[in-house]
Amino acid sequence: MARPDKAAAVAELTDQFRSSNAAVLTEYRGLTVAQLKELRRSLGENAQYAVVKNTLTKIAA
Repeated sequence: MARPDKAAAVAELTDQFRSSNAAVLTEYRGLTVAQLKELRRSLGENAQYAVVKNTLTKIAA
């Protein structure tokens, strides 16, 4: 990921953290694609699930 892309990702994450009431961090390794699809489907309409690099999340938080 190029530096400008990282900066944009951090800015987007920062906005999402600031505008949300809560954030839940999970471990996705070991889940199948079908399980991830089901997880995304089961979330409420205002919820969002994304896979993000730990280092970018730490900077954004």
